Amino acid sequence: MTDQFFNFISETTKENFQSAQQEVFSDNAYNPYSDDLDLIEELLDENKFDEAVNYLSVNVLLSARAHLYKNYALTQLGKEKEAQAELIFAHKILEGISLTGDGTLVKPYLITRISDEKDFLSYLEEVFARQSLVSDNGHFYDVIVTQSERRIYFDITTPYLKMQNLMDDGKMQLSFLDEQVVKEKKWWQFWK
Repeated sequence: MTDQFFNFISETTKENFQSAQQEVFSDNAYNPYSDDLDLIEELLDENKFDEAVNYLSVNVLLSARAHLYKNYALTQLGKEKEAQAELIFAHKILEGISLTGDGTLVKPYLITRISDEKDFLSYLEEVFARQSLVSDNGHFYDVIVTQSERRIYFDITTPYLKMQNLMDDGKMQLSFLDEQVVKEKKWWQFWK
């Protein structure tokens, strides 16, 4: 556990949360679209609770969902005290996000991973309806409209730019952009 994360958990303030975020953002392994949550979920599905608990990555340090997954794994292992600590971490992270803004364009919520948006909607007891990407003065925002018609802005500038850098460096591809291999077909098989 990093000093910034420990400081944030000990004293949950906007400044401490953003310091912990900056530490994650500055790590070379940071990837806002990493599959770390999927990997932890697979471990849980396979009842590999010890491995799920011990799964470490900078990409899930500030993910409420990752800490909830670890809470579940620890509960399954009968480690109630440690499970409670993970639950507290998850709630502190959601509280930290809530301290960064009010969800308006002027004061959007700051997130670390794109998956934080869905987790935070649950925290707000809102249900996703639709989403759009907005660019304004060099900043990027996900605007989520909930089923109650509430518009919630998330500042995704740092995750968005990191994703662009990873794509430019060839370290990341979005699955829908993957090249599809087109098989050569005979002219008389035009229907294939």
